[in-house]
Amino acid sequence: MSLMSAARLAGRAAGCWLHRQPMNTSTEIRITRLCSQRCRQCDVYNRRTEPPSLDARRFRILAGRLRTYGAHVGLISGGEPLLAPEVEEILREARKTFPVAVTLVTGLYAGIGLVERVARTALDQEINIQTSLDGLGALGDDLRGVADFESTVTDRMRRIARLKARMSSPSLLYANVVINNRNLLQVPRLLDRIGECGWQASVGLYHTLTATTRTDEDLILRPGPRLEEILDRITAHPAVLNLQAFVRGIRNAAAGRYPRFCPYLDAPVLSTRTVIMEDGEVYLCRGGSIGNLFDEDLGEIFTGEPYRRRLREYRRCPGCWASCYAERYLLFHPSNVEDLLDTVRKVYRLRGGFEIDARREKNGNR
Repeated sequence: MSLMSAARLAGRAAGCWLHRQPMNTSTEIRITRLCSQRCRQCDVYNRRTEPPSLDARRFRILAGRLRTYGAHVGLISGGEPLLAPEVEEILREARKTFPVAVTLVTGLYAGIGLVERVARTALDQEINIQTSLDGLGALGDDLRGVADFESTVTDRMRRIARLKARMSSPSLLYANVVINNRNLLQVPRLLDRIGECGWQASVGLYHTLTATTRTDEDLILRPGPRLEEILDRITAHPAVLNLQAFVRGIRNAAAGRYPRFCPYLDAPVLSTRTVIMEDGEVYLCRGGSIGNLFDEDLGEIFTGEPYRRRLREYRRCPGCWASCYAERYLLFHPSNVEDLLDTVRKVYRLRGGFEIDARREKNGNR
């Protein structure tokens, strides 16, 4: 990020702080409900909105309204975003919309030609790519609801890593492992496999917070010695990007002991995260839509009664430990010096470190 961009970002943060408005630091846009997998934890493919995918024209409407209000970090997801017919044009528009970072969130369970074409566009635009690797062998097939899940996704991961090296792209490649009671013992091997593919790794905790997640009793993580051992190995694993404070907190979350903070209430300026569905409906985490970005500006949504009512509801929330919400809060609220230093190291890896490494590699190839 340039010095001028950083100054504008600081000015925007100060303005939001003064007016007690969310800065909208992170926006996930789900550009399609179509999906090539049938994951046990998700039912996005059961949505019946029409059309099923955003086209580039409608995406530009949303992007324009986001730029007007302020948008900084963007995630382009689905469903499976590769199934959106105009995904490449959407990625180019997203790069213009989110100045800090853009990530394409894809299951990579698609044909090689499609995967490589879209990945090339993302890498050329310096867009990060995130995928999921939740299980090996038959367990992976069962958790993701498809055949040959592990071999298909890891093949695509290796191809994208080679493509990134050839293009000398600074884009970050990382795969997320949703830890649950069925894949717990596979987690160290999953992290190793991700590293072998040339990707970084992150971990999350199975949850049923959002409008497209569903309850599966077999997946609910339970505390115990097995979990303690796995968490120690996650903390020590060199590929893992998560904050150590988040990994530590998984043991308490598995026992139902959630911390008493909510990013939307305790850090409403910096930690607000919005999710925009393919039909323009805007969500926070728990609960239904708070407005539609095709019908209203984001500023109107954030000052409207549905938003204020949702925040009042969150005061009675039992808590959670979902990485996309809890880790966002921890990023700005380290509890001690060790956590602060860990945050600095992880941010360096996510931004400057990879950009510097890419430039060094590029210069070395000349």
